[in-house]
Amino acid sequence: MTAPLRSDAARNRDRILEAARAAFAEHGLEIGVDEIAQRAGVGVGTLYRRFPSKASLVHAIFEQRVDDLAPAIEGALAEADPWDGFVGLVFAIAGQQASDQGFGQMVLRLGPDAVPGDVRRRLVGPLEELLTRAQASGRARRDVAAADLPGIVRLAVTAATEGDPRRHVGFLLDGLRAR
Repeated sequence: MTAPLRSDAARNRDRILEAARAAFAEHGLEIGVDEIAQRAGVGVGTLYRRFPSKASLVHAIFEQRVDDLAPAIEGALAEADPWDGFVGLVFAIAGQQASDQGFGQMVLRLGPDAVPGDVRRRLVGPLEELLTRAQASGRARRDVAAADLPGIVRLAVTAATEGDPRRHVGFLLDGLRAR
């Protein structure tokens, strides 16, 4: 177990993550770490102390986003009706992306392999569980497979960043509902 960061180190880490998230959203992963450090107001050495590679920085950004969704994930899994939990979690994911369209566009640009495996499992695992439970209860279509979930999430993110998020994501989810 790692020791908690000192308050100044934690602030620097947060500033680096915020600067990197914004820089990647604006310029893609091609942007240099020097630029990210400058945006964060820290030295390159400080950045590398926290994140030894650009990949570790990207991983931390995705991990932070899933951490931010933890209450929605827990709430969805605790929902009495698994379909309602599934729908709530998809809306939470789409809403998170809609509120930060730069990040959402970065995710869409990078494609499905951009999300590190452990982070993907923390997000897709609960969706799989909810889908399985919703299918068992007769509320979700049985022909929707766990392998479809990353694509469904990408569609929801796209729908949430264009137009009326509730309406467009609702149309998508309505197609998954059992008849």
